[in-house]
Amino acid sequence: MGAALTTTGRLRLLEMALDQGINHFDTAPLYGQGQAESLLGTFCRCRRDTLTITTKYGLLPRQQPSLVRPLIPIARVINRRLLIPLRQRSASRARKARAQTPSPVTVPKSSDSAAAERPATPAIPYTPAMLRSHLEGSLRDLATDYIDYYLLHECHADYLNAPFIDCLEDLVREGKIRHYGIGSGRWQSRRILESHPAMPWVVQIPDAWTDNDTEWFVQRGKPPLFTHSSLRLSQEPGVTSLQSISKRWATLTDQDPSLPGLVSDFLLSLALTKNASGCVIFSSRNADHIRKNTQLLERAPDFQQAVKQVLLEVTDTHPSIRS
Repeated sequence: MGAALTTTGRLRLLEMALDQGINHFDTAPLYGQGQAESLLGTFCRCRRDTLTITTKYGLLPRQQPSLVRPLIPIARVINRRLLIPLRQRSASRARKARAQTPSPVTVPKSSDSAAAERPATPAIPYTPAMLRSHLEGSLRDLATDYIDYYLLHECHADYLNAPFIDCLEDLVREGKIRHYGIGSGRWQSRRILESHPAMPWVVQIPDAWTDNDTEWFVQRGKPPLFTHSSLRLSQEPGVTSLQSISKRWATLTDQDPSLPGLVSDFLLSLALTKNASGCVIFSSRNADHIRKNTQLLERAPDFQQAVKQVLLEVTDTHPSIRS
């Protein structure tokens, strides 16, 4: 939604992604201050049978006063062009200051360490009536009569109950959803899969480079496994160890270690290696980045052995990655 101030600019970005071979699009009622589903619905009207869609149940955007809503696109642009560059410059200065004081290389915590405190109640009641109501809203906004993957957004095992799960099964039989699952953190997803092992959950989880249990989810969820946020670390300050790891990977794959974007390329190659039979989701408002990522996808099979070799070397050096 931050790609342009105009609907035309946003649709053009989606069109370009489809032209590059991307045929799965992930959205939710929460995204884009409630506008993302409708935008994707406009895009999908004449091409629904050529792509698949994920949307979600469980989280909604904060309601904004009607007078404020037209200002949201402008606020996004201000954030992107002014506030984010300011934060990046500040982070850059902080990195330079840290570089002047040698310190041990640190490995970022696995996303499993964010196994977080459970909220007492879900944001939306987990009842059949509420489920049907919100699904109908998503179907209407997406201008479609079925959802390929309907995920429970930041769900916890304690939210689930038999009538709600039975309703999910009914919706599959009715053809309104083709598959259902969970789009939550790794810890929450583990609990759901362990608590309801007989249910055909499709799983969508964040997958940081230090997460070493992705195969566990591949084995226990219904295919495909969706992973996301793999590229996020390339944008974060202080991950100095990734620079040397990425250069080692570049050497093993006969690439120029000084190429720009090397860390992002390594992280995406790693994500595609860890989830080779599933779907790796990324987000971008930059057309060049989308093209580059799809080009990397074509070469990813050639990089798998090098990625595994680097991981083996890193886990020997940093045993904490195994935890």
